[in-house]
Amino acid sequence: RLARAPDGAIAVTDRWGHERRYAAVLSTCQTWLLTTSIETDERLFSQKLWMALDRTRYMQSSKTFVMVDRPFWRDRDPVTNRYRMSCTLSDRLTRGTYLFDNGPDRPAVICLSYSWMSDALKVLPLPPERRVALMLRALSAIYPDVDLPARIIGDPVTISWEADPGFLGAFKGALPGHYRYNRRMYCHFMQDDLPPEQRGLFLAGDEISFTPAWAEGAVQTALNAVGGIVRHLGGAAPAANPGPAESFAALAPVELPE
Repeated sequence: RLARAPDGAIAVTDRWGHERRYAAVLSTCQTWLLTTSIETDERLFSQKLWMALDRTRYMQSSKTFVMVDRPFWRDRDPVTNRYRMSCTLSDRLTRGTYLFDNGPDRPAVICLSYSWMSDALKVLPLPPERRVALMLRALSAIYPDVDLPARIIGDPVTISWEADPGFLGAFKGALPGHYRYNRRMYCHFMQDDLPPEQRGLFLAGDEISFTPAWAEGAVQTALNAVGGIVRHLGGAAPAANPGPAESFAALAPVELPE
């Protein structure tokens, strides 16, 4: 739970019911969690920011991995002299297949499938073994001379991010027309003009940035949030090395009319 305490601090209550109060709080969770599994005082954000957080669109995504005996894909076909297998982008169920090795003759890993959106939903209800069977069938049509099942030495590992209660999706997908929403979230770390009841809770993560799904956006918004927290607590960056808060007026994203 996140709430405004009577003394003005932000009260954070964990899943076991322990409450702690802080002058500033940084939230890096998936933003939809603030309206689902985290009971969040609606007064902590403006209605316009709540709208931006709610209309952020998260993409479904799934991956399926298997361990194999060795990186056999480095072998050459005696007839064509081509590698037995390679990174494979396909319009089949697998979509993206990626190969990871840890040196010759050592166990390796194949990401049989990395898919998004509707392709990820196709396998959402399926257990790992069934997913693997479908992926192997699809890949056998591309590599008919490669016996993939004979290479597998471990149990499969699979994930559908939209089915995970802590993720609800793999990453944000910025949509056309969402610039105003993105700007509200991205610029929220500058809280000087906010009413007192909306100050002190800061946001960071790739979904807060203009580059969702990339680590760069997560790092950038984290640095912004730290700058905002320092400012909120009465501090500032050195004049010779201004931070995001001190540089905001010059570098802020263009504000469009409502």
